[in-house]
Amino acid sequence: MILLSVLVALYAAFLVWHEPWFSRRLKPGEAAALLRGAYEDMDPEERRAFEAFMDADDGRPFYMLNLMQYRERAEYRGGLQPDGSSAAGMTGREAGHRYEQMVVPDLLKRGCYPVFVSRKIANFLSAGSGSDFFEEIAVVRYRSRRDMLSMAASKSFLQGVPHKWASLERTVAVPCRLMLLLDLRTLVPLVLLVAYVLASEW
Repeated sequence: MILLSVLVALYAAFLVWHEPWFSRRLKPGEAAALLRGAYEDMDPEERRAFEAFMDADDGRPFYMLNLMQYRERAEYRGGLQPDGSSAAGMTGREAGHRYEQMVVPDLLKRGCYPVFVSRKIANFLSAGSGSDFFEEIAVVRYRSRRDMLSMAASKSFLQGVPHKWASLERTVAVPCRLMLLLDLRTLVPLVLLVAYVLASEW
């Protein structure tokens, strides 16, 4: 019973971290107000799209699909990293890795995390010219739009963003709603474990 209580408590703590139960939906205009003074160099159309997405908050988790093409050489403004050190000789991937190191802790403390990261091994089918530009794919699960906005406005994220833009030649980010997520390598052992526990109880 003690072990069962501990496991239930751990699972309850996991759900509190993972689910947006205590997150309020964003009010229209809240994102614009919070980000005022930040990202001023962002393309106006992209900023409007970002704020519109936040204004339409439904309070539910979502997944962000990222398609990325890295620069051969990182391109920082003035050739300097945010800390003032030289970026000479740094590749786009190296700059991207610095961004990831700074951003992943921000994701985790808000109940968000990467669920899929993959590097393309070949071009296969393409619906149009240039649509196969990307070389890496990353899917990140966000607990809520408020969590994403909170991260975007945080000091640590703002310090990491220059690494992201220095690393990328092209990128596309698309918010998605989960319809199916299945990995039999996880599902089959879980089913077998449940079957074993039930059998041992009998």
